[in-house]
Amino acid sequence: MANTVAVIQARQGSSRLPGKTLTSLWGKQTTLEMMIERLRPSKTLDKIVVATTDLPADDAIDSVCKILQIDCFRGSSADVLSRYFQTAQEHKADHVVRLTADCPFQDYLVVDALVETFLNASVDYAANALIPTYPNGFDAEIMSIKALTTAFQNATLKSDREHVTPYIYRHPEQFKILNLPYHRDVSHLRLTLDEPSDLQVMRAMADALFKSGHYVHLEEMLAYAVSHPELIEINGSIPRNEDHLTPRYPKK
Repeated sequence: MANTVAVIQARQGSSRLPGKTLTSLWGKQTTLEMMIERLRPSKTLDKIVVATTDLPADDAIDSVCKILQIDCFRGSSADVLSRYFQTAQEHKADHVVRLTADCPFQDYLVVDALVETFLNASVDYAANALIPTYPNGFDAEIMSIKALTTAFQNATLKSDREHVTPYIYRHPEQFKILNLPYHRDVSHLRLTLDEPSDLQVMRAMADALFKSGHYVHLEEMLAYAVSHPELIEINGSIPRNEDHLTPRYPKK
């Protein structure tokens, strides 16, 4: 049976929001802990792994993973593509789901839908943000180990090594690529953690929604956001993918 491994990219170093991966987001729950817990109910993931750097600053991430009983791979801080490839190799992954720790509200149903679509379509790579329709903070990608290996062996651009998957989606002549859209375009909403204002928004939403104790799915978050426009205006002017300005999808 194929082994599908979710690899959460995480680091403490951040120019805009230092230490965001282990920032308390709701009560005593950190960003990383929240994300892992929200992924655990997944029906398609065989394993969840954190991939962090070998820098001393990320010793704390390794320690938290031990407490959470989550495997942690440590590799290059600059060559994130190699870090993903080595993580996949170590855990004998057939399919690798790429997630980032600055998306702690990620919904396991969003991930499961992407994985199921990928498997049913028999493609090399699938994502839900090549053409953004999901809110920022719910991006997910999945690739075959063959596609990841090809990227690892052939990518030479610095941006391709830093961002893992651009080599794949920029070469549709080499790979079968699929984009999975949401059923409506809510890409203008920002529920990711990269700026101090993001933290303000996400803490407020977590305080309002998570105290009920039930699993809060994306639709419930969207309904709350729409009914509280003053909240989403706080970080609404921050551009999406501001640190990665290359086209997300090759235009025909």
